[in-house]
Amino acid sequence: METDIVRVHLVILGLLLIIWLVPTNYNFLIWNIILALIPFDLALLIRYFKKYRLVQILITIVWLVFFPNAMYMVTDFSHLSSIGTGLMTETQFFNYAILAVCVLTGLILGISSAHIVGRVYCQKLSTVWTIMFYVVLSFVSAYGIYLGRFLRINSWEIVSDPQKVIKLFMASISMHSLVFVISFGALQFALLVLYHMVRRINID
Repeated sequence: METDIVRVHLVILGLLLIIWLVPTNYNFLIWNIILALIPFDLALLIRYFKKYRLVQILITIVWLVFFPNAMYMVTDFSHLSSIGTGLMTETQFFNYAILAVCVLTGLILGISSAHIVGRVYCQKLSTVWTIMFYVVLSFVSAYGIYLGRFLRINSWEIVSDPQKVIKLFMASISMHSLVFVISFGALQFALLVLYHMVRRINID
């Protein structure tokens, strides 16, 4: 387990180095992937501290705050407009590949972290509880993505500037945000359930 975790971090480090060293239009993805890695590492800590309930709950709260950062990366496909969507030139091929692999990396980290936390809290319960966990998480995360994408709220501002977060949160309630939350909540829920079902397949 520990060796696999190290390998995951080494692969991500390699990806970050490629983005940093090779000229692309997407250097901002370095920061986005780092933010997506945080909930994954926090999920591992939640699993590690399962014997220390209070510590586990505190880490879970922090995990929930940072979890939308991982699923947020699906919205980074909006940056395709900066290179065009025709895929006609070598530059477009490379930039598209970099963007796609980074978005998928963020999604995998987010989905994996949700799976780990779901197993910690719901493994001994029925499948219905796991599904409910995914439903609540998906739509809470979708609203977090909305706050980050459109209102530019960062996760740490919940602590550093709570008044700003509350003010923008109240101002964000609209049909625009509702449609976004329903759409991206459903998307996340579908991905989480699919991942959960695939993990249950016995390939032995």
